[in-house]
Amino acid sequence: MVKLVPMAQEDFESYCERSIREYAAEHIKTGNWKESESLEKARAEFKKLLPEGLQSKDEFIYSIVDESTGQKMGVLWVEIKMDETPRRAFGYDFMVNEEFRGKGFGKQALMALDEVLKSKDVESMGLHVFGHNVNAFELYKKMGFEITNVHMKKYYKKG
Repeated sequence: MVKLVPMAQEDFESYCERSIREYAAEHIKTGNWKESESLEKARAEFKKLLPEGLQSKDEFIYSIVDESTGQKMGVLWVEIKMDETPRRAFGYDFMVNEEFRGKGFGKQALMALDEVLKSKDVESMGLHVFGHNVNAFELYKKMGFEITNVHMKKYYKKG
């Protein structure tokens, strides 16, 4: 089984750098951002969401940890608007390290998150999944997430 442990400060900087690079790459892949601007835009979004790092208001960043070994297996970042009624959450990042994927740890992490959110009286949680991330999409559906919006794009070749 896995548990969610608040991320340690010593892990935060490397997490941000990796996550910013991956977030920028996802936006390039989907055609949302140009490569030349992607890192700058990703850094700006992270700075806006996490102005105080791990102590940023309403932001909860967890390490996904194997309960039996203590090994860190991934990251889960959720925002909970604690001052709002009803209380809602939004999942900003959910990543299981590649060597642990396909073994049920993602499902266990989401189940652990369900318990955290229930304990904080959260009514609902939203998230975004890139259209090409079929594995994540299927996991979220299995875990009870419903489609609320769909954005589509059609590409035209120039020339």
